[in-house]
Amino acid sequence: MAFEIYKMGKLSDHLESEAYEWVAYQITETYGLELQKNEYGYEQDVVEVMTEDHVKEIEEFLDTTYKDKLWIEPYANTALNSICDRWRDENEFKVTP
Repeated sequence: MAFEIYKMGKLSDHLESEAYEWVAYQITETYGLELQKNEYGYEQDVVEVMTEDHVKEIEEFLDTTYKDKLWIEPYANTALNSICDRWRDENEFKVTP
């Protein structure tokens, strides 16, 4: 019997979830954001309390890591991009030109 690894997609989903939580925590701590719990006891997502300035600063950080070829964990990079993209999607009419 040949060795195989199963459920690689499940592993990838788990790693993406961990990275999202990791960077969301860092955003919360860096900017002193307070996440409230909803009526079901779930904490709100960091995207809901971020501002445009937070998003711009994170995007500048990502641009710098790319332009200067600085290493960033790919899962963290994906999670940060996801957070910024979601914020922009949810706030497209609130963004200043």
